[in-house]
Amino acid sequence: MKVVDILKNGNSKQFSIEVEPPVLGGRIEDLYKFIDPLVRAGIKYVNITYHAEEIVSYVTQNNHQFPISRRKKPGTVGVAVGIKERYAKKIEPVPHVICTGFTRYDTEEYFVDLGYMQIENVMVLRGDGPKGSQGKRLPFQPTPGGHSHANQLIEQIVDIKNGKYVGAEKGHPLNFCIGAACYLEAHPESRYKFKSIDEAIEDELYWSKVKVEAGAEYLVTQMFFDNYFYKKFVERAKELGIEVPIVPGIKPLYVSKHVENLPSLFGCSIPDELKKKVIECGDDKKAVREVGIDWCAKQCEDLFDYGVPSIHFFATVGKPVEVEKSLVEEVIERIH
Repeated sequence: MKVVDILKNGNSKQFSIEVEPPVLGGRIEDLYKFIDPLVRAGIKYVNITYHAEEIVSYVTQNNHQFPISRRKKPGTVGVAVGIKERYAKKIEPVPHVICTGFTRYDTEEYFVDLGYMQIENVMVLRGDGPKGSQGKRLPFQPTPGGHSHANQLIEQIVDIKNGKYVGAEKGHPLNFCIGAACYLEAHPESRYKFKSIDEAIEDELYWSKVKVEAGAEYLVTQMFFDNYFYKKFVERAKELGIEVPIVPGIKPLYVSKHVENLPSLFGCSIPDELKKKVIECGDDKKAVREVGIDWCAKQCEDLFDYGVPSIHFFATVGKPVEVEKSLVEEVIERIH
């Protein structure tokens, strides 16, 4: 089932999650252990992230340097297929596809594989730059023969949907439902580009509309902890003629360091009230976790009252959340 149909036709509180493939050498069974209770709790689809290669070192041959790279979390397509088979007709897998490291031919092959596996939903992102040999994130650079922006990648997918291929004279149409991302508090790169946050957000709205006009059928927001930003963004999007569903992306905070590192990593602000509650917990990890679950549940309730089509959780799998229940499961239980 297409995600856009789930969003438009749902008549109750709906949820989805985003997970990462297991680290190289890990077991998919551990991911299933995390997802199983959430399927019973009623989630509708699962996004599976795709990770760019990391440059480990360089080799010099004939006076030229060649990077040696690896991916610590391979297996996006494999996880998507595993989810499709294990939870047949219960939830939909939504693999991510990115621009980083992909030529147009690589992208085409990726989608042919997805088509063979009868996977019909994808989340399209530009992606971050790879990590360098020192472990630091490098600036995004388009791969020669690839795409610079998500809207260009979306346009290629629309071509594939119409049977237009770059590697074949004739092609069979592959019908994918296309999701894309949006940033309520502006993309980190826009923050550097513009003098004010309002200008940066307007730029994000512009690019969100470009993605929709290119063929995105719904948008999912970056994580946020203040519903004001979501409501303001949606209202402004409607004014600009963006009519597709905009799904709020939520993350349950569960450790005190999130107050400091989530804003720097994802460009999301933390409300003063939430900061205060976390600080008051001191070194009590269980208390911080409870604050995070309570805040997230109240966020969700307010968003459903506002009329959101669904809520998307950025989930954390495994330690330190591997206790009696996952954060997401507890949040969903409180909302029901």
